[in-house]
Amino acid sequence: MHAPTPRHRPLTLAGLRGFEAAARLMSLTRAADELSLTQSAVSRQVQGLEDELGVALFVRKAREIALTAAGREFLPLVTRVLAELDGGVERLRRDVHSPRVAVTTFASFASLWLIPRLPGFRALRPHADLTIGATDRLIDLEVDDIDVAIRYLSAEQAPPGATLLIEEVLFPLVSPDYLRAAPPLKTLADLRAHTLIESTYGGRAEYRSTWPGFFEAIGQPEVKGRSQLKFDFIAQTFLAAQSGQGVVLGRTYGADAFMSGSLVRPLDVAAATGAGCYLVVAERALARGEVRAFVDWLLAEAKRFNARLDAWLRHSGTLPTRRPARR
Repeated sequence: MHAPTPRHRPLTLAGLRGFEAAARLMSLTRAADELSLTQSAVSRQVQGLEDELGVALFVRKAREIALTAAGREFLPLVTRVLAELDGGVERLRRDVHSPRVAVTTFASFASLWLIPRLPGFRALRPHADLTIGATDRLIDLEVDDIDVAIRYLSAEQAPPGATLLIEEVLFPLVSPDYLRAAPPLKTLADLRAHTLIESTYGGRAEYRSTWPGFFEAIGQPEVKGRSQLKFDFIAQTFLAAQSGQGVVLGRTYGADAFMSGSLVRPLDVAAATGAGCYLVVAERALARGEVRAFVDWLLAEAKRFNARLDAWLRHSGTLPTRRPARR
């Protein structure tokens, strides 16, 4: 048996669909049904692809097919290429007809910061179609057809070109009613008499946001509370604190809740986590007016928010004589 002749020409795309469908379904017949082709047409596509590659991708048996080692190696590449191609085609078709802006962020940022501000963007672009997805899963903007990502990251994790929207600072917060009725809360040691509220460590948005992480960040021994109250989402911890159920760790991107006065700082202590909310924009999306408008609006909103937050942090000490906490 002679060795296969090396192939050097660029690969045509004709056989990739047939190969991917047949490999995924492990059937030429089912692949033909999915692609609305005849079985012989799919078989010719696959055979032509094998001829171009110079390697066999399937072992053909009487009533079934199986991938060869080369086929198993080739399949993930084909799957990824077709997904990117389909995403690009969908974007081209969509951009002609619909001014959509697809945004991915994490749940707490969406609930505490982004959603309350969206009416401002809707007023600027009333015909824009917004899609907001909230997940801690890292997403490939190109493959998943996403225009804008707002991610909770440490400075080291932020990709090139990312813009810091909001730096994170943690500090204890309670409701005014709770502070009046609860045991004294004038020092960190007083936390022993209180319920400490926190989010469970799960996604990236909980990076160094637990009470043990807070004490580590400020360089002091951990103080354990009388009891704990834990929730899956950071927004839920704010709601629990607002209803007077204990002491919560405030997050700067949730500052609307405490700058409004529904939560107050009982202690003049704060810790920067080295993390924050970063903006990443898909380069191909910037060619579209709605995406540029959304990014410009987002940056302007973050600038106004940070100015208010800086002023609040400077003047939010427990007693007027205390040195104000700074970012």
